[in-house]
Amino acid sequence: MDFDREWTANEDGLLREADSLAALLARIGGCFPPVLIRGEGWRRLLDQAAGLPASLAAFPMWMGFSMRGPRPAADLAVSLVGGSRSAVFFQDESAAGKRPSCAAAVASLLKETAPDKAPLRRIAGNRVLLDYSMDSMRRARRSDPGIFLYPIKRTLPGGARQRRPGNLGVVLDAILRAMDWERDSAERRNAEQVYSALKRDTRIAAVGVFPSRGKGIRLMALGFGEARAAAEFAQRAGWPGRHSALAAILSRLEQCGALDGMRMGVDLQASAQGVGPSLDLHIFSENTIYESAGWFKDPQHWDALIDGMREEGLIAAEKSQALAEWSSGAEMLFGKSGPFVLLRRLHHVKLVMAEERLEQINAYVFMLMGALPRNSG
Repeated sequence: MDFDREWTANEDGLLREADSLAALLARIGGCFPPVLIRGEGWRRLLDQAAGLPASLAAFPMWMGFSMRGPRPAADLAVSLVGGSRSAVFFQDESAAGKRPSCAAAVASLLKETAPDKAPLRRIAGNRVLLDYSMDSMRRARRSDPGIFLYPIKRTLPGGARQRRPGNLGVVLDAILRAMDWERDSAERRNAEQVYSALKRDTRIAAVGVFPSRGKGIRLMALGFGEARAAAEFAQRAGWPGRHSALAAILSRLEQCGALDGMRMGVDLQASAQGVGPSLDLHIFSENTIYESAGWFKDPQHWDALIDGMREEGLIAAEKSQALAEWSSGAEMLFGKSGPFVLLRRLHHVKLVMAEERLEQINAYVFMLMGALPRNSG
């Protein structure tokens, strides 16, 4: 299926299949390996998805499976594209006063990115990502997700000559307006400090907030090809954690070849108090970064990373095996509205550092569901 051309029909087909994203996921629950998601983790995931439309599955979704320890649980991230059925759903909820903080923020960002020549549309396109994390799922039955914009490749580049602080200001101001937060000069300085720490061939690839974690701006810098470059960036950006601990973990992976053909992203939070102690390190295949079709068709370029992390004792062997066996290819499923296809592929791996400790490793699987179109007659 050509999802770019067929997305409207695809959304309609999925809306016929289920009355919520939770109901849609529940129908295909048997597709997920129990070692990765089951029990309370599965129930919490469905709780978060219960108020979301099934049409969200027509666009890229990510499920982030915990790869350390026995607990089977997952993050969920969904894409909202301007003009889609899902976007209209959130705009209607905002107009009706439902889920005021999340729906209103999403509606505000979609409104600002709607005009083709709008400054925010030029920088970040017309997509908003919602991130429902495991941490927020533990704290409450249902909580507001993280809300993120994804700047287009060259709009927030690193390097002194290429840097565009004005573009960063446009994105930050739009997010603050969406959240109805007052502008804070100290927070702005610290966000700009993270951006100014970037060198050439890197860029800011995501900017957003986690309202459930308090006020602060998350920025993800992308494009690091070497472990040392990622660790040095974190230090320049003002991360207060133990840089040698981050460098040591990355060095172990680099030495065993686990990072060959990989690119890294460093995700930090800037607030009025400074750069926060939590650091998320994202590891992508170069094929993913450069949007090569190879990242989706050939899962074998992940073998070295997964094998290396398992050999270093960083991830559970049974989870890594289940991930490798499940997160590739396409599967035809048959729903009440007809056949549809489930595409899935490992997209990236995230290491969560807190000061000097490696707290968590998640493997994020890209998922897309396509309802096959009905015959017109």
